[in-house]
Amino acid sequence: MPDDSPRVLIIRLDGIGDALALAPLLAALHEHRIAVELVLRDANAEAFAARAAERIHRAPFDLRDGSRANRERIAAFGRTLRGRYTHALVATEDPGGYLLAAAVAAPVRVGFVNGWGKPLKTLWVRRLMTHVRWRSAGLDRRAPHECAVLFGLGEPLLGAHVRPTRDPAVLRPLVLDTEPDPCDAVVVQVTDKWERSDIAFTEVVAAARAVAEVHPVRALASAAEEETARRFERKTGIAVERFATLPPWKAAVASARAVIAPDGGAVHVASMTGTPVVAVFPPQPAFHLQVARWSPWAAPHVIVEARPGRWPDDAARAALRLAPAIRNAPHTT
Repeated sequence: MPDDSPRVLIIRLDGIGDALALAPLLAALHEHRIAVELVLRDANAEAFAARAAERIHRAPFDLRDGSRANRERIAAFGRTLRGRYTHALVATEDPGGYLLAAAVAAPVRVGFVNGWGKPLKTLWVRRLMTHVRWRSAGLDRRAPHECAVLFGLGEPLLGAHVRPTRDPAVLRPLVLDTEPDPCDAVVVQVTDKWERSDIAFTEVVAAARAVAEVHPVRALASAAEEETARRFERKTGIAVERFATLPPWKAAVASARAVIAPDGGAVHVASMTGTPVVAVFPPQPAFHLQVARWSPWAAPHVIVEARPGRWPDDAARAALRLAPAIRNAPHTT
């Protein structure tokens, strides 16, 4: 690559699903032969395949920590990266991401401001960045998708005419290191995210049982959620596969005939790999805006609102409709 070619550092210090929302931007940068490195954190560092970036760094500092010691860790890490990039794109709301971009001192630094939604933070970010993109401090009434919002960070490199791809054939290799064997089962994600989203565990069990009556079910959980996995096994009689690392878990999700999961990591793995997915969102006043922001991007999908008493059957029927769907079929809402 010529010495004057752009070299980009993207900083995303958030969850697995948040990180995967970068996939369309990464695809566009690859298509334009722009070298990319990522700064992620331990929780999302394996969200992408190795080929997604020339290097994936793990942030050696804490989030939402303004202590002097943490700021010194950010500055020291930034010095190790200084002089390597033409552009730093801050795809996170965490202040540490902006401090890191400033420490790296890339000539072009792009980040988000929130205007009057967060006026003091907006002034602070403007001092650190050379270019800014506006985003709402809350849910945006214009209802942009998170993938489209993050894609806007690349406009100084790509131009305003380039649009993010929704082709899973392009996005899938950015998530999976190797292609998994297909599995003739509907995956149900077993996680405490259901209950953290105010969705009753008994209804998750009911959805899994409804699918299992007519189609094989494969239940997946993080090894860190042992108690939730055991509860699910006791209630359903379905064995739960535990995963200690992300790559085999991602492969299991991507290999499924269909996936049922709460809004979160499994939904977005399925989304970017073209795996049909039933995404279950909790009822809330801004339901349609939340769905618009986080709905599956590039896969056949059905959105289910978790209204008590009715959503388990809705989700089961949707999964069974999607199970025979051909990968890369047009997505549905």
